[in-house]
Amino acid sequence: MEYKDYYKTLGVPRDASQAEIKKAYRKLAAKFHPDKNPGNKKAENKFKELGEANEVLKDPEKRKLYDQVGSDWKKYQQAGATADDFNWSQYGRGGGQGQRVHVNMDDMFGGRQQQGGSPFSSFFETIFGGGDPFAGGQPNARQYRSEAGRRTAQKGRDSEAELRVPLEDLFEGTEKQLRINGDIVKVKIPPGIEEGKRLKLKGKGEDGTVKGDLYLKVKIEVPDGIELKGNNIYQKIPIDLYTALLGGTYTAQTIQGKIKLSIPPETQHGNTFRLSGRGLPKFNNPTQRGDYFLKTEIELPTNLTDKEKKLIEKLAAERDKKN
Repeated sequence: MEYKDYYKTLGVPRDASQAEIKKAYRKLAAKFHPDKNPGNKKAENKFKELGEANEVLKDPEKRKLYDQVGSDWKKYQQAGATADDFNWSQYGRGGGQGQRVHVNMDDMFGGRQQQGGSPFSSFFETIFGGGDPFAGGQPNARQYRSEAGRRTAQKGRDSEAELRVPLEDLFEGTEKQLRINGDIVKVKIPPGIEEGKRLKLKGKGEDGTVKGDLYLKVKIEVPDGIELKGNNIYQKIPIDLYTALLGGTYTAQTIQGKIKLSIPPETQHGNTFRLSGRGLPKFNNPTQRGDYFLKTEIELPTNLTDKEKKLIEKLAAERDKKN
């Protein structure tokens, strides 16, 4: 039989106040919660042990009974008594000799759990005949494990959906409101999130004893004429033939506003202007940003008049003389 020291489980002294017990349980339960330790059997068992300890110590009556039986549990077992005929007033007296039995608490712990036994204290199973004496009608250890297994098996399946995010929303991040299963849910989009990243919405998956989770897979909406490469943005800008040949100024409409460019004479098709640090912020490090590139596309004039054609012919002839 294994006896568990609930005070040791929660890491509190035996004279701890109810507030100290509550605080210790919340801290440890958060640390070992299955959602934070998926697939970790050791953490799962620890979480169950914490729940068992808290269930007893948080209730003054349960705690009082536990403290009484806990100090001399081996002597009581040797006396052959059962839970039904247990007399608290006489418990702990040594076989009619009127002497208190002194027990080394270190001998009471361990053993069974490390050997693959029940995560629920066998102290309850042996002393109290397989049930928790503190809560009439509560399931015993074997029932507890069985119910826990069924609850795990009936968890709803996780779901996945596509979340479309416009490119302009990634510069500063944003918050979206979505309607999921009739509920309005706010989803925070961090700056610079990458395509294919998934955002987890706990408990928004398929129904079950415990609802599954919903994963939103990010799909970035990139406007026409723009290409995204990592944190760098490439945008095509149309330059008329005359500005490209003679030089001039050009106002480019970027995602984050207008930029005035100085176009040097004889700018070629495909020349690129770099705007340093004006790309997307890096995911989880928004202080670092990529660059914004503007790539020229030379637009040739159309619907030429006869006069324009003659001028171009003269220009072509002039170029031939030069060559």
